[in-house]
Amino acid sequence: MTDFTAWHGKSFAEHVALRDAAAATGYRFLSLSLYGAVGSPVYAAVMIKRATVVAQRDWPLMTSAEWQQTFNDQAKLGYGPVMIAATGLAADPRFAAVFQPMNPIPLTRGGLRSGDPADAGTIQGMNAVARKQGLMLHWAASYGDPADPRYAAIWVPVTDHSLWNADGVADTAAQYQARFNAQTSAWCRPSFVTLDAGSRYLSVFTDRETGPWIARHDMTPAGYQTEFDAHKQAGFYPVCVQAAGTSAANARFTALWVKTEAVTPRVFTPTGPVTNAAIDAIILAAMQASPVKHAGLAITHGTRLVYARGYTFAEADWPIAQPTTRFRMASVSKTVTAIAIRQLIDAGQLQLGDKLQDKLQLKTPGGGAPADGRFGSITIQHLLEHKSGVKTNNFIAGDLVQSAFAAAGHSITLPVTAEQTDAYVASLPLDTTPGATAVYNNCGYYLLARVVAKLRGTATPVAAFQQTIFAPLGIQHIGRAGNLVTAQPPGEARYQSATLALATSDMTNDRPLVPSEYGDEQLSIADGSGGLSGSPVDQARLIAALLVGKDTAMLKAASVMAMLDAGAAVNATGTRAGYGFDAITKLAGGGYRAQKGGSLQTSNNVLSFDGQWGLVMAWASPPSAADAAWYPYYDTVMAIAKSAAWGPGDLFATSYGMAPL
Repeated sequence: MTDFTAWHGKSFAEHVALRDAAAATGYRFLSLSLYGAVGSPVYAAVMIKRATVVAQRDWPLMTSAEWQQTFNDQAKLGYGPVMIAATGLAADPRFAAVFQPMNPIPLTRGGLRSGDPADAGTIQGMNAVARKQGLMLHWAASYGDPADPRYAAIWVPVTDHSLWNADGVADTAAQYQARFNAQTSAWCRPSFVTLDAGSRYLSVFTDRETGPWIARHDMTPAGYQTEFDAHKQAGFYPVCVQAAGTSAANARFTALWVKTEAVTPRVFTPTGPVTNAAIDAIILAAMQASPVKHAGLAITHGTRLVYARGYTFAEADWPIAQPTTRFRMASVSKTVTAIAIRQLIDAGQLQLGDKLQDKLQLKTPGGGAPADGRFGSITIQHLLEHKSGVKTNNFIAGDLVQSAFAAAGHSITLPVTAEQTDAYVASLPLDTTPGATAVYNNCGYYLLARVVAKLRGTATPVAAFQQTIFAPLGIQHIGRAGNLVTAQPPGEARYQSATLALATSDMTNDRPLVPSEYGDEQLSIADGSGGLSGSPVDQARLIAALLVGKDTAMLKAASVMAMLDAGAAVNATGTRAGYGFDAITKLAGGGYRAQKGGSLQTSNNVLSFDGQWGLVMAWASPPSAADAAWYPYYDTVMAIAKSAAWGPGDLFATSYGMAPL
C-alpha cells in the first residue's frame, strides 16, 4: 500500500503544521493547491513517502515579486519548481510552490494570459514554444477572474516521445467533460487538471500510460472527501488534487488517482510469416524514436510477396498489429481510383476526353446548373492529372455542405451524403480554368470515384472497387475507412495525431468534440480520394498486379503500361504525375519507378515500386520523428531486402490465400 497523507480546507497555519510534521518523517509533496482569498488562503495537499527521499523546498505563500525572486534564487542553486499554485486576481495574486533539485531547470512562466498561440505572452503561445523545444506541460496554476484570467506553468522535457495536449485552457465543467470524453476515447488520460475560482478548467492529456486511474471533477469538499475515502480503500492514491473558490466552504475540486505512477513500458512485437532481423531492427529504431505504436510493412519482388510484417510498439493493453491489419491509405486511395478509371476506359465506357458533367449531371443545392460555367469543360483527363481547377478539400467538410443547402433553402442533417456533397461541389467556383494549371487535387479524385460508381451502377465507389479490383485479385482487407472511434472496421490500426488534437464532429448536428480524424472529416465519403483503409499485404497485391507484365483480371498489361506512361509523361514536365501516383519514371532498362504517398494528421502510408521491387509502408501516427528515410522508397529497408535470399516462395499464396498472378 502506498504510504501517503493528504488534507484539504486547511488554513495557512494548519497547512504549515501538517507539512512540517509529515516532512519530518520522510514525506514529500506530491500535489499542492492554493485557493481562497489572498488574505485568508486555503490549502489542499498530498504528501507521499518513497523509498528514496528527495530534497524539497517549498514556499506556501508569496506575492508575484516574491515568487519571481524565489525562482531566481533557487535556480542558481540547482532547484527547479515541480509544483505551482495560485489564487487571487491578476493584479494581486498569491503563489505557493515546491522546488527540488533539477537539471535542467524547467521552463517556467507566470502572468500568462489566454489567447493567440502565436503570442508567447499567452498560455497557448507558451505551450507552442514548449512543444517546439521538446517539452510538455507538467503543472500549472489558474487564477484571476473571467475578465482577466491568468496562468503560471511549468514545462519539462519529453524523454519518451509520448504525446500530450493542453488545448483545454478555460473550459466550463461541461466543456471539460466533453474534452475528457473525446480524449479518453482515443487511448489518452488526464495527467494534470486544475481550475480557477470561476470553475474554468485547464487540463493536460497524454498517451503515456501508468496503469489504472480515476478522474473526478466539479466536486464539493464533501464530495471530494467521499471520493477520496472510496478510492483509498480500493488501493488508489491522489496524484493531483486541485481546488478553487473564495473559501474552504464553497470550493470546487478536481482530482486524479492512480495505483502507480510508474510509466507502463512499451513493448515491441513484430508479427508475420517470415523474419528478417535487420529489417525489423530498422523499424524498431524508427518506432522508438517516434510516438508511432502501430506500423505495417510489405515487400514484393515481381509478383511475389516476400516479406509482410505487422509491428506494435505499445503498452500491453494495445492490440497487436498483423500484416493484415488495416491502415488508412489516405491518398494511396487515388491509385485504386485511377485503376478503376482505366478499367472503364478498357471496357469502352469512358474516354480520357469525356466531360465529367456529361457523366454525373451534377446540380447545385438549389437545383440549378453548376455555379461556374467552366465546370462543364472538366474532362476525365483533367481530373487524373490534377488539372480540373475544382477546390481541393472543401468536399469533406460536412458543415460547409450543410450550410450550402441551408442557403438554398433546404435543411439537411449531419452526416451528409455523397449526393449532397456532389451538389455542394457543383455550387463552388473553380480555382483555375480546367486544363490550365496542375494543382494536387483531392476533390478531383473524389469526383473520379463518383464516376466509377455511376458507370458501374453501384451505391458507392468502394463497392465498384470490390467488384472489379479487390475480388478478382483476392484482396480481402481493403475497404472504406471508418469515421468515429466506435465505428472502425474490424482489424483497423489505432490512430493518434502528434498533438492529440480534438475537433468538432461532422457526424451529428450537435457536433461534439472528437479525436482528430475520428469524425471531424467524413472519410467514408472520400473513399476514392483518401478514404480507404487497407492492409500492407493487400496494398502490395496491387503492386504485384501492376508489375506482373501480363494480362490479369484487373487490367491488361498494355493498359497498365498506358496508365504508367501517361503519368511518366506528366511527371517529365516537372509536375506531379497524376494517374494515381505522385511520381512515375520509366526506367532505361525497362519497367518503372513510381510512388504514391498518403498523409493524414494521424497516419502516413506509401506504396512504391522500383523496377521489380515493391514496398508498402504504413504508420498509424505521423512518423516525422522516426526514420527520415522511410518515404518514399525506404532505401534503408529495401537495400536489405534486395540482398536477402528470399527463396522461391510467394507469401500471397502460402500465407494469405491469394492465387499466384
